[in-house]
Amino acid sequence: MTAHLSLAPATLDREELAELRATVRAAVTESGYPARVRDLESDANGVDADLWRLLAQEIGLAGVGLPESAGGLGGMAEVLAVAEELGAGLAPVPFLSLVLSGQILAACDAAAVADALTDIASGAIVAPAITDQRGRFTRDGISCVLDGTSVTGTVRFVPHGSSASAFVVAACTPAGEVAVVLVAADASGVTSTPLPALDFSRPVATVTFAGAEGIVLATGAVAGAALQHGADMGLLATGADQLGGAQRCFDLTLEYIKLRRQFNREIGSFQAIKHRMADALAQVEMMRSGLERVTWDERENLSVDAATVKAWNSDAYLALAAETVQLHGGVGFTWEHDAHLYFRRARYDDAFLGNATFQRERLAALLAW
Repeated sequence: MTAHLSLAPATLDREELAELRATVRAAVTESGYPARVRDLESDANGVDADLWRLLAQEIGLAGVGLPESAGGLGGMAEVLAVAEELGAGLAPVPFLSLVLSGQILAACDAAAVADALTDIASGAIVAPAITDQRGRFTRDGISCVLDGTSVTGTVRFVPHGSSASAFVVAACTPAGEVAVVLVAADASGVTSTPLPALDFSRPVATVTFAGAEGIVLATGAVAGAALQHGADMGLLATGADQLGGAQRCFDLTLEYIKLRRQFNREIGSFQAIKHRMADALAQVEMMRSGLERVTWDERENLSVDAATVKAWNSDAYLALAAETVQLHGGVGFTWEHDAHLYFRRARYDDAFLGNATFQRERLAALLAW
């Protein structure tokens, strides 16, 4: 089995990691985001191809967290740092999808994995088709059936399903074993239907497999472990995305209350506003602390850490996004202001791979409460 079920904390030192963050932040900002997210409202693909080409190929972000043999680089710290910066700028790129798919593939033991990982590291979009009918990942929610090497079933809420070149599919064999299958998007029997998305920069699709031929990468315990590892890494990367967005919401609001005047005073001087901002800052710092612990401390149980981070960060980001809208007053409700874009992302991130309530239930089961 490919030993990639545990990422190293980091391969860059903290100064180099800060430089990576600055590079990603500059690329996203100079490309016009988050403001340009509005332009994607009618785009089913929801990807800025030019920005992704810059990030994936010139900066090398597509291979973050993947094995060096496939052209990858970095460990947990790099994955979470990149996800945080992309979340802060609401960048419309498939990074989270590739983290999920790449980590599943890297944990499988099959000759075909090397080529697929190399494709991902070069920027190809390989989408994870692993969720149940409510967009969560559960062993019992796997809807595809594997018969030999052909896959049949429908997977809803596949991220970047309409622009993917291939899918990493979770399936069950007739004997009840879990399997990981790689299916090309242009294979016979594969149909992708875009779904309306609240977040314009996070497109999803319903993907149907009707006897589609694929490559079986793993079955049984290996497949189950690979899928769970990928899902947990997806949750942690989403948590970092949530932190980036929540921090930006806080910064936008802090800047606004220092400038907005009412009754001949800056509204930031009002005691009630100070209390709300103090609560907001506490939430952001708790989000950051949870991810710092996962990044730098020894991880005893990745699933427990992932569920904890996702549960807290989902609630916190939703609260911060709502506060941003409210504390900006009338302008916060307008189409022209960025507040609603972060609110949309907060709602999407909460639902992705299971919302806060689902993660708390999962955490209780993991800890046998």
